[in-house]
Amino acid sequence: MKKIISILVLVLLLVPVVFAAGVEEITEPLDKIYDLIKGVISVIAIIAITIAGARFMFSGDNIQSREGAKSMVSYAVIGLVIVWVAPLLVNYLTVA
Repeated sequence: MKKIISILVLVLLLVPVVFAAGVEEITEPLDKIYDLIKGVISVIAIIAITIAGARFMFSGDNIQSREGAKSMVSYAVIGLVIVWVAPLLVNYLTVA
């Protein structure tokens, strides 16, 4: 009976190690996909900010065009913040 209990305790102690190795194998391709998406979205946001800056500079006295450029910059910055902060937030919530 003691032998069965000791084997059971040993198995229960080793199970988290086995699952931890499996999780890394599963998340590795997802991390690569996330990094690719993060890079593409960052490039698109930089292009959007550049276009919004040009629209703002060339708007002249057109207040509506200036407001549109300002909102375009703010949306691009908010998108960048979401994309770059999301993994930090997920890690914080899952580890804590």
